[in-house]
Amino acid sequence: MSHTTPQAVIRRETAHKYLTVRQLRHRHDIERVQPIGEIDLCTAPILRDVLADADRRAVPTVLVDLSEVGFLALIGVQVLQTAAERTAQGNRRLALVAPTPMVQRVLSLTDTTGALEIYASMSNALSALAIKPIELPVTPAPRTAPAP
Repeated sequence: MSHTTPQAVIRRETAHKYLTVRQLRHRHDIERVQPIGEIDLCTAPILRDVLADADRRAVPTVLVDLSEVGFLALIGVQVLQTAAERTAQGNRRLALVAPTPMVQRVLSLTDTTGALEIYASMSNALSALAIKPIELPVTPAPRTAPAP
């Protein structure tokens, strides 16, 4: 591994019988939250708490990787929407990786595809999140002397 390749370091893992949530740091500005298992009425509070923790720490970008989620209930979608709204209010970003047809179907049936930033793969998400808008300084137009 080269010295320029960022290493993902596990920060925390929250485990429950039906859901495990890992938090991994990809770069200084991106933290990956990876739920593994089922997100339902019983386990959604675990995901909510992990996302609230990232919000309290003002993580610039939270990337929720849903590739290992076998079941996503409406309450899980609501947790993701609420977290996205909180991050947006803090000028931060929350994005989802939803490569499985089941997760994509739930998100489309709940009409959240327009409200959430969703990517089909981790590589697509990381590429898109690496692109930051370029802010150019605004310079006033030069003043010209009036013609004689």
